[in-house]
Amino acid sequence: MKSNEVILVPVDEVHILNPRVRNQTIAEEIRRNIRNVGLKRPITVTLSTDVKIGKKYDLVCGQGRLEAFIDAGETEIPAIVINADKESAHIMSLVENIARRNNSPMELLNGIKYLKGQGYDDAAIAEKTGLGREWIRGLVRLLEKGEERLVSAVEKGRMPLYLALKIATESEAAVQIALTEAHEAGELVGGKLIAVQKL
Repeated sequence: MKSNEVILVPVDEVHILNPRVRNQTIAEEIRRNIRNVGLKRPITVTLSTDVKIGKKYDLVCGQGRLEAFIDAGETEIPAIVINADKESAHIMSLVENIARRNNSPMELLNGIKYLKGQGYDDAAIAEKTGLGREWIRGLVRLLEKGEERLVSAVEKGRMPLYLALKIATESEAAVQIALTEAHEAGELVGGKLIAVQKL
């Protein structure tokens, strides 16, 4: 098999290394696009080395496309097979997911946490994901400070990620708690938020 050659692989032989819960509207849009114009870009896989999984390939990128083919009853999908070990494939998949602009805040936080755990510094993560270094630093700070209330508020959709990052930079815990509670209660929005930030 030549490098970057597109081949047909059985859909039931592909293991999703880094599964994402996909918004059903987005999933339906992917299915509709494939029905209307066909598959524009093949999925990317690598040969699996994990005999416990029992599948020939590990998915590096293209979960939405793979799921659309499975939903349509297709048995094979065009794929590019790359040479990557499981860890590298997992990191490539994670980076591709982080680089998407429609991530949930928790996917983004967990992805950054995983990359930090693998030894990547802020600059390397920013370069791999296309996100700004300051943004990455803020996420890392939020994770490292163990801001469970802020992370929980982001996870539950009560607070945008940017505000959690802003609150995490405040120096006093009491200020952070007050800001979090005010925002969760809907009391800290728009002009009020800007006024508090200036204080």
